[in-house]
Amino acid sequence: MPERDDTETHAAPVAPRSVMACINRRFRGDQPSCAARGAEAVADAVEAGIAARRIAIKMERVICLGQCTKGPTVRFAPGGRFSLGTRLEDVPAILDELQALCGVDDDESEPPMHLLGS
Repeated sequence: MPERDDTETHAAPVAPRSVMACINRRFRGDQPSCAARGAEAVADAVEAGIAARRIAIKMERVICLGQCTKGPTVRFAPGGRFSLGTRLEDVPAILDELQALCGVDDDESEPPMHLLGS
């Protein structure tokens, strides 16, 4: 399981509006980055899982969440936790948590939330 950084605590879990996955690749190969550790595959898996489960959340691929030495990094936003050192085998648990927090989009006539953009 990836390292969790619960920097903000709440009395009750708050549903995130988006899940952000860092896909940054640093220009210098000797510096750590999320992409160098497989972040693009993690982002692909999270995005595919959100679509398949119709989880009511938007997926964002971002360039840097400030955790280069601990990536791949996934963050629930706003104000949510970081998942550090995320691996492909961690994605099902992340999707389970997102589904529990955000629910699913039952109306198939509308595009899923993650496809609507900002």
